[in-house]
Amino acid sequence: MKGVFYIMSSAGLDTAVNCQTKASSIKNAGYDFVCRYYNVNDSSKNLTYAEGRALSIVGLSIVAVWENGYPTSDSYFTYSKGYSDGTAAYNYAKNTITQQLYTPIYFAVDYDATSAAISSNIVNYFKGVADAFTSAGGNYGIGVYGSGAVCNYIYTNVGPVGYTWLAGSASWSGYNTFTTWNIKQGSGITVAGVQCDSDTGASQIGGFTI
Repeated sequence: MKGVFYIMSSAGLDTAVNCQTKASSIKNAGYDFVCRYYNVNDSSKNLTYAEGRALSIVGLSIVAVWENGYPTSDSYFTYSKGYSDGTAAYNYAKNTITQQLYTPIYFAVDYDATSAAISSNIVNYFKGVADAFTSAGGNYGIGVYGSGAVCNYIYTNVGPVGYTWLAGSASWSGYNTFTTWNIKQGSGITVAGVQCDSDTGASQIGGFTI
């Protein structure tokens, strides 16, 4: 179901750095949410349960994004890869993080995909993610991170995808025309000593606390 979970947020950041000891400083700097990774290839990037609790305690909501390996070319995106990524992401959210039910996990498309690739490879990938989520219990939503063209097409054509996160690369297709994002990525910054990207959230971002 699209747009099922509502949290009012305005200012956020995304980072590959564990923010457990920085949570209070990030909150005091005026931020409302922190976007963090799930993946299996590089566990050092992952949100941990302890980190999630620390962020939650100070009043920061968490946004989860799956980016495993290099989702940076057409060849990464297949139905089978979507199914395996979806299964791993769902299990990590449920069993390791205890992510709040019915909140989404965003899946990254981290390159400027062509319209042909979007309508074939990337659609098939997200159908795989959706089927994996259904098989696992169907208790989490699905979001897409990518260019405006990717966000628009996947949100419109893959029914279970209910959230969009517009990548910060202004040269990517659809950046200037896609305006109905839930999260919009900004420039690289440093907050409380953490290297990150800034993000702006709309009224529903799919954030959660634990």
